Amino acid sequence: MERYLKISIINLKITFLPHILVILFMCFIAPFIMGVQNLQPDQVAKIVESYLSLFGIILFLPVFIPDMNNNIRDLIASKKESMITHHCIRVMEALILLFLVGMLFLFYLKSGDCRFLIEKMSYSLIANSIFLGGMGMLVFAISNQVAFAYMIPITYYIICYGSGKKYLGNFYLFTMQYGSFQEKYYIFVLGLIMITTAIIVRDVKFNLRKYK
Repeated sequence: MERYLKISIINLKITFLPHILVILFMCFIAPFIMGVQNLQPDQVAKIVESYLSLFGIILFLPVFIPDMNNNIRDLIASKKESMITHHCIRVMEALILLFLVGMLFLFYLKSGDCRFLIEKMSYSLIANSIFLGGMGMLVFAISNQVAFAYMIPITYYIICYGSGKKYLGNFYLFTMQYGSFQEKYYIFVLGLIMITTAIIVRDVKFNLRKYK
């Protein structure tokens, strides 16, 4: 357990710190670029789905970035913990950071007399973020291209602003703005599947490279 804690601390410093600063900055500037007081549920949903959901791309894609450094990859290979263990620890850290920052922002909205069910909004935030982040992770695992991994989920996000409501069905990101919550279950499950698949693909590629 102590070794896992040390790994987590190192990940926070090396992998996640710049990305934590980005999402904190996004929270800081939010009151200056959008209304955050006396909002109705559909208005809060718009903030959660259209703005806070981007946290998933920012926090989950860095899970694989350290692996691109040959020295770090070789160091991990020499340790007792498997690559999957390291990736799972990073995913859990990303999820915890997402939850903590997201909940702080939602409570901030509550303090501004915004009316919404915090349980539904927090689940919506986590579902959308895991979906977008998982999509980026899967692309990263397959392509090993950071730019491509960011581009695909951002493109999907943009499509949702266009004709996505008509064509994406249960995987449309902005359903709560229209009063529908059911789709979040599909988005959440598919997001978890993409994250799990990405970790497995990355581990297989790592082992193939390791034993060449």
